Amino acid sequence: MPFRTIQIDIDDAVFQAALNRATAEGKAIGELVAQFLKEYADGGQAVTAQPTTYTVQRGDTLGRIAKKFYGDPHKYPLIQQANKITDPGRIWVGQVLLIPPLPGTPSAQPSGEVTTTPPAPTTTQPVPPPPVPTAPPKPAVSEPPPPARPGEPPPKPPIQWVGSPNFNRRRKPDDISAIVIHATANSSLQGVIDWFNNPNARVSAHYTIGKDGKIVQHVRDSDRAWHAGQSVWKGRHSVNDFAIGIELVNLNDGRDPYPEEQHQANVALCAWLCHQYNISVDDIMGHVDIALPPGRKSDPRGYNLDRLRREVAARLGEPAPVR
Repeated sequence: MPFRTIQIDIDDAVFQAALNRATAEGKAIGELVAQFLKEYADGGQAVTAQPTTYTVQRGDTLGRIAKKFYGDPHKYPLIQQANKITDPGRIWVGQVLLIPPLPGTPSAQPSGEVTTTPPAPTTTQPVPPPPVPTAPPKPAVSEPPPPARPGEPPPKPPIQWVGSPNFNRRRKPDDISAIVIHATANSSLQGVIDWFNNPNARVSAHYTIGKDGKIVQHVRDSDRAWHAGQSVWKGRHSVNDFAIGIELVNLNDGRDPYPEEQHQANVALCAWLCHQYNISVDDIMGHVDIALPPGRKSDPRGYNLDRLRREVAARLGEPAPVR
């Protein structure tokens, strides 16, 4: 059967957008053009547009992602609406976004100048469409890990990585010798995640614990999160240099409760961190204890830090600290 070579002229922006999308779907531009013409000739049916997915990288914005897939940053509302994003300025590293096709377009829109020859029939299996992301399951609230048996280290609690761009390197990556407990002054774990993923916020912590006990991690332990500000502990200034910051979702008004699930998750996390980095239980403190000038911070207001230290010591098989 004879084949024909065709040439089409399309602007560079559309071509690049189509090429990016085709590459993400594991398809060739020529194959897509041939497929479109064949279906058009067979019955005038447009190729069904298929969505794809994209994992957010550091430095991405919805506008930049729209430019990458559509060739036009002003088309970002399509991605925003497809993913039910309320604030287009708040996406986070590692977030999986559904990238919908442009309305009324085939699976890929070839653009630029393309010369293509339809491929000969092969037995190659068709490339499956990309998976459509589903909403993450709601975390199940489970019983806290049991205390470690004598001689055994405390287990690592379940932790979800969410990432944050707001961090830098510790002066000494292995200098981890304290834990600072904070309260978020809001009532939403997702709100904390969104805020810590906003580069303009210039604030973060290593971990946040929701009221249901879910633990998320924003910054690697070996990196320097931005949570303590002007601070001093046992004569050492700039506590961010040597501490791990843990945020507890709480209004910090002295009335908002810290549920038992949240407290037990904090005990499990602190016990694991103390064992991991040989941190003294006496070096678990609140933001209020380290902030400069004194009185600048009050968090975690209403949280029983003495109980936390006692229960962490019990998990570690150590005597309760005396204060």
